[in-house]
Amino acid sequence: ISVAAEAVLLEPTEEAAIRVNSRPYRGVLIFYRTSEGKLTIVNRLGLEEYLVGALASEVDPFWPLEALKAHAVVSRTMVAHRIWIQRARPFDVTADTATHLYYGIAVEREGTRQAVETTRGQVLAYEGEILSATFHANCGGHTENASEIWGLDAPYLKGVDCECQDIQKDGIWEKRISVSHLSDVLRRQGYRINDISDIGIDGITPAGRVKNVTLRSAHGTTTVPAETIRAALGNTVIPSVFFELELSEGEAVFSGRGSGHGVGMCQWGAKEMAGIGYDFQAILAHYYPGAVLERMK
Repeated sequence: ISVAAEAVLLEPTEEAAIRVNSRPYRGVLIFYRTSEGKLTIVNRLGLEEYLVGALASEVDPFWPLEALKAHAVVSRTMVAHRIWIQRARPFDVTADTATHLYYGIAVEREGTRQAVETTRGQVLAYEGEILSATFHANCGGHTENASEIWGLDAPYLKGVDCECQDIQKDGIWEKRISVSHLSDVLRRQGYRINDISDIGIDGITPAGRVKNVTLRSAHGTTTVPAETIRAALGNTVIPSVFFELELSEGEAVFSGRGSGHGVGMCQWGAKEMAGIGYDFQAILAHYYPGAVLERMK
């Protein structure tokens, strides 16, 4: 144990890993106390070690190896890019859907270890620089231009057709949200909305995702970005902005498909591509047009 004024560092022994919330982790754990008095725990370990558990946290480790290899490259690229742009922060990625799921040693499997080992050091690059890789669970049949979602005009993040359109996992969903609850969550985001009387869609992307939602209430008509509504209600409540929308008996009815933001590699689409014979290079070329594989220096 190493103790400093602002942090405590715990290093595991050879016999046992350190557990946090019952989960064992490799590498060193650093406990920081923030200025608000909260506790931040950072797991410090090598990138390739991290990827074995991170990959198995994101997808089924028994998926086809070529899909796992493609994901290993994308995950490595994403983390390497964040290391490059976030050097001043005490950590590179979080362990949740904000960046990359990571559940530690317990989820590691031979398939994910093999995928990481056989692609060791490989990342995606564009014009000589590690690109800003991103991925999602299920695009619903067509991935999205990053420019439509985030205003990022990246040539390698253009929407493409996807094999996931033929599978049912996360494919079709319906969510019913009371207008009172919708009003409450949007007011907390700073919108003046009360007693919603009508709701509709204001613009869709070329792939079919909703850009904005209009809401008519006692305060007039308000336009809210669809991704803002999704985030306010919860990304697991509204799985994607690939939806149709109507008002019915005091509820906003979201009828949609897919799961996630839709930009970059579709995890289920990659699985389907691997299942019909595509190798990991072809999968990456499909979802990141113009990107090339390079080895980290």
